[in-house]
Amino acid sequence: MMEYQYRALKTPLGRLYLIGDGDRVSLICFRKIDMADLKGKLMENPRVYRHAVKELTDYFGGKQVNFTFPFNLIVSGFDRRALLALSRVKYGSTLSYQELANRAGSARAARAAGGACARNPLPLRIPCHRVLKADGTIGGWSGLPGLKEKLLKLEKVIFKSKGSR
Repeated sequence: MMEYQYRALKTPLGRLYLIGDGDRVSLICFRKIDMADLKGKLMENPRVYRHAVKELTDYFGGKQVNFTFPFNLIVSGFDRRALLALSRVKYGSTLSYQELANRAGSARAARAAGGACARNPLPLRIPCHRVLKADGTIGGWSGLPGLKEKLLKLEKVIFKSKGSR
């Protein structure tokens, strides 16, 4: 039976949960998840993920951070290619869903790139908030309402409001 460890982290945008095997983060979420969803035993361990906590604390403190903490991406196929490509997008940079599809090797898969972002188990570390529609507006977001905008503003990214042209 797999044993998972987690650590809760207070951020200016709410409590953040890091969950994984103790060495690598496999899940990041702003909502407390139903721990019964995780197969195996889940243990809180405030000592794990020191590297991740340091980088996330710096990030939320306004420092320009390109995350390097180790992660375990438990997805496959196109989603994996898209999310790995997205993990290389630097702080303060953005790309479109089409550009993400291109980087993942499937030029006709812009909608699938959006789906991969929606299923991203590691937001922030794999910065799905940095993907915008081709017209520069926010586009979709499966996280907490308003969080994508707050993360982009934290990184001083200029984006168009939904109603602007």
